[in-house]
Amino acid sequence: MVKGHYETDQQLVEPVFIHITKRLRQIAHAINKHSKYLQEKHQITVPQIICLREIYEHGPISFSALTKIVALNNSTVTGIVDRLERQELVQRTRTSADRRQIHIKITDKGVEFLQNTPPPISDKLIDGLKQYSEDEINQIIWAIDQVALLLDTGEQREHR
Repeated sequence: MVKGHYETDQQLVEPVFIHITKRLRQIAHAINKHSKYLQEKHQITVPQIICLREIYEHGPISFSALTKIVALNNSTVTGIVDRLERQELVQRTRTSADRRQIHIKITDKGVEFLQNTPPPISDKLIDGLKQYSEDEINQIIWAIDQVALLLDTGEQREHR
């Protein structure tokens, strides 16, 4: 690539990178703010709600399967499950086929907790999304998925 051409491309593209970075930071800030609200008001974080919901929908589920579904590393999921277990929202069980393999299942208290816990995203976002058509929402989901794939470190790819 010619140096002069590269500098022109870089000058044209750089504002796009800055814009994307600012928006991603804005999104991350909003998620963190909502997670702190949930922690203060309901003693649960967004990642914990996501894990609890996935355990409810797919459980009993192995740690490795849960890790893949929620796209978090093993140590993070272990910490989350430990906290959920201390709150008696989930419990670890051993499978009868392989006593070494541990699955996580939601407890009755966990199901009740889920039914009474706000969603892992803010009401403002939920209300805002209701203004869009199904096709527009699918486009938003597609775009977010594409950004997530672009940011994928390979660590999550290996676990899929």
